Amino acid sequence: MENKTLSSVVKSAREKLGISQRELSRRTGIDNNTLAKIEKGERKKPNVLSLRKLSVVLKIEFENLLKLSDYSEEDIVAITSDSYNNIAIIPENAPVLLLDDLLKQFKEELYIKQIIKELLKDVDISKFDIESELKQTEKKKSIKKYIEENNGEIEKIVDGINHLNSLLNKES
Repeated sequence: MENKTLSSVVKSAREKLGISQRELSRRTGIDNNTLAKIEKGERKKPNVLSLRKLSVVLKIEFENLLKLSDYSEEDIVAITSDSYNNIAIIPENAPVLLLDDLLKQFKEELYIKQIIKELLKDVDISKFDIESELKQTEKKKSIKKYIEENNGEIEKIVDGINHLNSLLNKES
């Protein structure tokens, strides 16, 4: 790691994989401008999640990226001591997902739900008939869509019924 910088290591690893900055951005979910700044040496201390994603995609040791980013030894020990810090999901056509990302997302969703619950605590929901109104609107939309999509078949059925009615009327 002598004389190596974060920018040179990231750029070299990306080029070794034969991918562009844009492709690295797509695979990691890190903004393309941020990656360009990292490779130019303008962004010397990226956040830990970005470094983890780069580590996974570029196959570079996470701890090395932390050291190159000038994280202190104490920080590195604290960051890497989490047993889940290397758990990553690598979908085929989507950015890398780290367990930390998912936990953060769930925390945010839970927080929002708690706020909504608190706001609705003193509200009499029975006064709102939005659900039944929405259901009626959705039913109407579904029926209209079905009629539009099956108009030809419906016309054939109607013609058949009219023909049967005319035959019945002739016999009477």
